[in-house]
Amino acid sequence: MVGVATNRSMALRRRKKRGMRAVFIGVILLCLGMGYLIMILYVARSSLSSSQQEANEKQNSPISLRTTTQDSVKNKKDPVRRHHLELEFGAGVEPDHLVELDPKDAPILYMDDPPIQQHPAPENVLQAYLEPLNYDDWKVQPLPLRRTAKADRLKKVSYTRLSSCSKLTQQWPMDDPPTDEDPFLPWIHDVFPTADGKYIQFVTQNKRRCRTGSKEKDILAHMAPQASLFQHVSVKRMEEGRYRLASHDDADPDAMATRFICRFKPSMEETLSVYNFDYDWASYRKHYKVSFAEDDGGIKQIHTTQLIFRCPVPESLQEQIRTGETVQDDWASLFVDLIPIRTGPRWGPPNQYLVPQYDEFNDKNPAVRFDPDQVWGKEHILPRIEDSGRWENIPICKPSLMTYGPYNENEDTENAVVSPDEPLKKHRLVSCLWASSGYATRGNRFAINDGQRRLLEWISYNSILGFDHFYVYDNSGAFSAESSLKPIVDLFPGKITYIPWPAKICNNNPNNVDSVGERSSQYAAESSCRLRFGPHVDWIGQFDIDEYLVPMGKHNNVTSLLDELEEEGTKIVSFGSWRAWPRWKFVETPEPINDKEVCWSNEPCFDLRVPLSNTMLQAYNCDRQKPGEKTSTMPAEKQLYTSDYVLQHFVHYSAVTQLSEKNRTEYIKEGFRWKNRAFPDPRQRFANEKEEGLMIHTKAVARQDTAGWERACSIESQKLPKRKQGLCRLGIPWPEDTSQQNTNNATDDGWAYNCYVNQKVEEFFVPKLKEKLAKWAHFFDKV
Repeated sequence: MVGVATNRSMALRRRKKRGMRAVFIGVILLCLGMGYLIMILYVARSSLSSSQQEANEKQNSPISLRTTTQDSVKNKKDPVRRHHLELEFGAGVEPDHLVELDPKDAPILYMDDPPIQQHPAPENVLQAYLEPLNYDDWKVQPLPLRRTAKADRLKKVSYTRLSSCSKLTQQWPMDDPPTDEDPFLPWIHDVFPTADGKYIQFVTQNKRRCRTGSKEKDILAHMAPQASLFQHVSVKRMEEGRYRLASHDDADPDAMATRFICRFKPSMEETLSVYNFDYDWASYRKHYKVSFAEDDGGIKQIHTTQLIFRCPVPESLQEQIRTGETVQDDWASLFVDLIPIRTGPRWGPPNQYLVPQYDEFNDKNPAVRFDPDQVWGKEHILPRIEDSGRWENIPICKPSLMTYGPYNENEDTENAVVSPDEPLKKHRLVSCLWASSGYATRGNRFAINDGQRRLLEWISYNSILGFDHFYVYDNSGAFSAESSLKPIVDLFPGKITYIPWPAKICNNNPNNVDSVGERSSQYAAESSCRLRFGPHVDWIGQFDIDEYLVPMGKHNNVTSLLDELEEEGTKIVSFGSWRAWPRWKFVETPEPINDKEVCWSNEPCFDLRVPLSNTMLQAYNCDRQKPGEKTSTMPAEKQLYTSDYVLQHFVHYSAVTQLSEKNRTEYIKEGFRWKNRAFPDPRQRFANEKEEGLMIHTKAVARQDTAGWERACSIESQKLPKRKQGLCRLGIPWPEDTSQQNTNNATDDGWAYNCYVNQKVEEFFVPKLKEKLAKWAHFFDKV
């Protein structure tokens, strides 16, 4: 028995040695393989750069066409490299033709080198002063004075690339902000004076929402000051221009709910910021248990995605700012410094420190209610401005109608000057668009590059509906400095206001991951548009360029619907949708691609293209529900809303309204019964899809989403287990005449019906759109 055991032991040792040798050899081979792969990628990248440079050198015409080949994508095997190529070459949805940008119209980005112009007054260059943080001070009561806040401890960062007022949205350091290092400095995306010259409006994003995963607690803790900026403080003015933290009762009347000291230069006059609405009250009215949580980025609380506030302009400067006379040769001569008042965030219920307007709803429990005298103390004096972290030399440019006007050559600048007492209404219905010639879908799964064609068709269609004007925030610069939507905009002089907006999305993760994405660029662009141009319009339509609003019933345009909405007192009307599917008869015949690396599947895929002879609306006119039969919960909801009634809008719906901001007494005076929850707003409703209007969502079908289409679209797939059926993203419409339907709910060829054609679109709107587009038939012709 001993001998047997010994033999077994020796055999085990031999096997162990052989296993270790195998592992060792495997590691060596793996290292060699990785080195070989890196070398191939380096050569491929060099070759790619070289080819791109060669192609650029051959472009002698101001307008040229760029096309994409299959081989440029499918020959790359590395998945990380493949993602890069998809963004570069357009895998997912390739452009039919991509019109290159005239070099003189190329976006002037923040990091351009060399700068286009040098600042004429170097002392007025935009700067940020970063102050070191001591988070431990927040644990001490009363709050210790910031004795270490000294000018010589501040880190100064200069932003010399901001070259003039007209380039502010292109060159503002949105993608290189000081906020990461000093999170008390707001992440500014846009700043501009109101048309009456009485306020400087700030549109900033909550950078704490960029990284919200369970493994990113350190980042959330570091970015906690971003939450503080949404919560007001109360202050009282002291001698020598100093300020003291105070209770509501003790604060100055204009300092009861503020967060920033605003210093205007060169006059050095100071005011205190005001919020566009009360964030804590909004949280309370939405029944959120907390405004902000210590270990949560608050990603579900959409109204806290943007920090929107104003700096009141001293009366002595208002007239100069209103008329734009302080801007000479596109350079500002007035500036504002922004100094945050630094206190820790109030974790906990939103009604622990509401302003007196909402006092009846303050939590009465002393253990919960915020006591400023206890937490801050009665003698907490803020440091001097020179010793405080701050934004400095923020240029005060002209009001928006003057910055982005006149709309046509027949208007002069004086027509853009607005009366200080009465807002100038220029349009009945406008669109605020955040779009680009190409973009990456959530999770960077696909690159979609049909933006130019989409915009051309979409503007043409909505002009038929009665939209007066379009504000296009062009995000193309976030992806490319070579293409943009400018060539399309130029086809509609006087119809489109063009705002270059190259800000990147801070986190493009999909919705189903731990660290949910934050589409910061889109949210800020929407707020910028509403706040810049909303005061000059009656209604805003919030739709993307793949979303088509379709008037129904007796309505052949949107303006007749607006007449009825205004008469009944409706301020917001919503339209819901699921994705529509492109009909086979209006797309090019599929050419199967049998390549797993390209299709991301073992099954073949194909490039789904809509010929230029057809329109996107026509091809995708196959909705998954009949009008009026949509379920209550839909992936896409978009709105028409009155610009003065909505105080904050989030892409899909209104987040804060004039009515939701009112206290109980004010609410009842409006003629409504008080409800504990502010939403849905009683002046908001969904449209009647049969009699008023509906939305068709023509979202592009990427190449990878067509994989396995023959299986998924076949009626035979219905017999398979659900997980094996797949989703057919090609439209097989139910026959209009129900008598022609087969009993097995499929065509004679065995393709399963899955969508319904809107006959009003087919017979009325598509012909009108084709007629309008005929004018631009030459635009996509090859040069």
